Amino acid sequence: MVADTNAELPALIARAQAGDAAAFGELYARYAKFILRYMYVRTREPELAQDLTQEVFIRVIKGIGGLQYRGEKLFLGWLYTIAGNVLVGQVRRRQIAASSLDDTTEVTDPRGQDAVALLFERLSLQHAIAQLTTEQQHVLMMKFFGDMTNQEIAATIGKTEGAVKALQHRAIQALQQILEQEPGEPLMSRALGSADVA
Repeated sequence: MVADTNAELPALIARAQAGDAAAFGELYARYAKFILRYMYVRTREPELAQDLTQEVFIRVIKGIGGLQYRGEKLFLGWLYTIAGNVLVGQVRRRQIAASSLDDTTEVTDPRGQDAVALLFERLSLQHAIAQLTTEQQHVLMMKFFGDMTNQEIAATIGKTEGAVKALQHRAIQALQQILEQEPGEPLMSRALGSADVA
């Protein structure tokens, strides 16, 4: 996390808002690593994480004109909000493809079954997260990936700290309920069963 002591950042953002490509390039150089790390943790696919990071900064270019600077952590919160939206869109695009195995999935490795089981567990979690409200997703993302305090999150989304705590609690409860609603048989059995039908 970058410390909120950078006096250059407001001027850098103002230059980017005025269309200065060099200023935007510097913002990318400073902050892309945080978004890339977030994307990689969520996808575990280096190339996909890079592609999604690029998509985030394309949206940043389009949206930075309307940004009001209120501190570096809140700027990071804005970036993570965009990243969350990009990731949700990616999960939705891949839901159909992710629901069954295809010919490109390697299961011949001795560790293959474990790898496939972990893949389906991760996809199940991503699917569950995608079912949360946008606000719940943003709050969890800022808390656990943005390393933001409840006060900072509250300032970012325009709510009280109490409302942020309630959102976090409801989001975690909702995730647990979604995952508990999965049928009782192991993810691996369900995955292979659906693949056989496909």
